[in-house]
Amino acid sequence: MAKQISKKTSSAKNAPKVKTNAAPERWMPWVAAGLAFLLFATGFGNPMVAMDDHSATVDNPAVKNFSLAVFTQFNLGMYAPLTWMGYAMANALGDGKALWFHLFSALAHAANAFLVFRLFRRLEGDATVAFLIALFFAIHPMQVEAVSWIAAFSTPLFALFSLLALDAYVRHTREETLGKNYWLALGFFVLACLSKSAAVALPLSLLAVDLWLKRPPFSRQSLLEKAPFFALALGFGLFTFYTRAQAGHDVGALAGGFSIADRALMACHTLLFYWTKLIAPFGLSIWYPFEKTASGGWPWTYYAAPVVLAGLLWWVWRSREQAPFVFRGVLFYLANILFALPFYTIGTFELRSDRYNYLACLGIFAMLAGLPGFFREKKPAQVGAAWALLIVLPLIWFVTSWLRIRDWRDTVTLIEKAMAAQGDNFGKAYLWRGMALGDRGEGRKALEDFNKAISMNPDLIEAYKYRGGLLGMAQQFDASLADLNKYLEKYPNEPDIYYNRALTYVNLNRYQEALADLNKALELAPDFTRAYRARGNVRKQLGDEAGGEEDLKKFEGMGQK
Repeated sequence: MAKQISKKTSSAKNAPKVKTNAAPERWMPWVAAGLAFLLFATGFGNPMVAMDDHSATVDNPAVKNFSLAVFTQFNLGMYAPLTWMGYAMANALGDGKALWFHLFSALAHAANAFLVFRLFRRLEGDATVAFLIALFFAIHPMQVEAVSWIAAFSTPLFALFSLLALDAYVRHTREETLGKNYWLALGFFVLACLSKSAAVALPLSLLAVDLWLKRPPFSRQSLLEKAPFFALALGFGLFTFYTRAQAGHDVGALAGGFSIADRALMACHTLLFYWTKLIAPFGLSIWYPFEKTASGGWPWTYYAAPVVLAGLLWWVWRSREQAPFVFRGVLFYLANILFALPFYTIGTFELRSDRYNYLACLGIFAMLAGLPGFFREKKPAQVGAAWALLIVLPLIWFVTSWLRIRDWRDTVTLIEKAMAAQGDNFGKAYLWRGMALGDRGEGRKALEDFNKAISMNPDLIEAYKYRGGLLGMAQQFDASLADLNKYLEKYPNEPDIYYNRALTYVNLNRYQEALADLNKALELAPDFTRAYRARGNVRKQLGDEAGGEEDLKKFEGMGQK
């Protein structure tokens, strides 16, 4: 019994002192959550954009035909069944309207702002500091991509479960045994991993939380209780490599033509780049390409980045006793960004992106929120300046976020804003703008963009698919066939493309090849109703009247126009 009392005393000693101010504290998390929701509600009228929104939602078989089989399916190289469940609910409630997907994202983000307050209230023991962190998290412009981009819903969703896991873990640290809160933390972690693979960073966050609470993170007890978290993280991480590779994505340390030395420079540069954007979030874009100089080297900032970063981290380490809030904040940031740094390619279309900071930014915001307390103790004359900074920054961020959300009002606007800020991203800008122009019925302009995308980057296989379709509509059948062949070489399991190529073969009077493609399309997608009509007509052309009639009757029976 004496031993137990001793442990509790030690635990209480290490816990942060809680400053109580009950009346304001009751509304603080609701203000942060409310501002988050109201801010992103300004984008409820935004439509789906061309970059993955449709393929992740209304064109995703796991969403359209939702069932428990969702736990056995991949989409876009990802395994995120809980995200698809969210999409399926939004799709069912709103009949595919973008509004409902935006609503779900805004609700998740608002809930996260509430949870951020609750977590840091426990970690910091100061409601004002926790409120500032939650406020910054709620309104920062770098959060816009994760919340306004429908295809990025997995980010606020996995963060929701990660924050619940962290909160449960903090409560567990005040217990003597592996009780309810420990198992809640582990369960929420599994749910986070089922929402997005980025959740595998959570065990590192647990170590950072231990340091925050002044618990020994590498003691035998601590390592044993974290072993299941690391085991699950390893399993989900390896599974992500598998799903990406199965989708044909470029996976590897040297993917993209970058050497190991290149990757090290890119990672160091990216950290400094992110920290700059978190303080001064201007020139935001949906891509930030790594572009070498004409001689094949890097701009001087890349070579300077390791030196500058090493100097900053050395200062953070040296100052850990005098400014522990800086040390804790940097550790929390690094724990949550480590696996998103461009050391390795796991199939993401961007090696650095705003949304990768969605949870990591809390470390930087904790540092900012800790400034008034630090100056109050060390340099009282500077407290006023610290508060002025913390009042001006969120005002600027709120306005910048509001403007940034407006950039997502259509794909063309979003792409052209990104092109103005960061260039054409190796031709990808023209691919995505071409997709949007095609959806708007501007086929000629779309074709020009696809031509430009392919001329700049022949490896943009998606561009061949869309250009092939447009060339077929323009009755340039030989050119259309060449493009569709190119796409199917890389992605041989796309029923829509087999169908389109079959139509091209029909126009070239190559009916046997058209029949083979339609057979393949129906093998891959047995409910592809238009393919039955096309195959029925092709069979009749080949003299198979009975087979043709059978397909046409099946088409009519499926009620497809």
